[in-house]
Amino acid sequence: MLWDSKIIAVATSKGGAGKSTSVCCLALYFASQGIKVGILDCDPNGTLTRWHGKGGALSQLPIISEVDEKQIISSIASLTASNDIVLVDCPGFNSQVMVYALGVANLVLVPVMTDEANLFEAIRTKMLVDWASSATNRPIEVRGFLSRIKSSNLVAHSRNELEKAGVQMLKASVSDRIAFQEATYFGSSPLIDEPSSGAARDVIALALEVSSILDLEKISRPHMPAIHDLAS
Repeated sequence: MLWDSKIIAVATSKGGAGKSTSVCCLALYFASQGIKVGILDCDPNGTLTRWHGKGGALSQLPIISEVDEKQIISSIASLTASNDIVLVDCPGFNSQVMVYALGVANLVLVPVMTDEANLFEAIRTKMLVDWASSATNRPIEVRGFLSRIKSSNLVAHSRNELEKAGVQMLKASVSDRIAFQEATYFGSSPLIDEPSSGAARDVIALALEVSSILDLEKISRPHMPAIHDLAS
């Protein structure tokens, strides 16, 4: 089942890698570019749903919270009806919910921290995407990106190990910056709270690569609200 909207699933079977933060920041970036964005929170932890309820910038975007595997496809369809992009925050573990989300995605983003357990689970997630692509008989783009980086020492090693295992990596990476943690309390993003910060630059670099992969520039509407308008 395919829709005109672009569906981006953010997935890994390792919890704490930065899925929800990535979805929040990407959603607000794309919205600032005039792209209509919908969010599906499939994680039983409900992190994005809580952030959405803070009344910050994220609260201005439509969100559906759904953890029932029987309702995932219809929830995505509902969001695609009125949005250009649907961002899906998958559960932090392998489940039928994740499989369904991967199966309809145009792009799967896999955030990976630079430790052995994260690399192992990222490779497993990539294999799951490959299985979903084969089962649905359609290509599904998948990209890993290094997330919550605390030290640069392991970056090159982690990237090399992932690429050797067949995980195509984005050039962009996201450091473990306090600005991301602060933004969670307000349902916002460093793009809005600290637009000149390193965290904001991380988000922009990530979003630009995603835009290039999915050719999102074609659906950008520059007359729509800018980032600072989302904060009002």
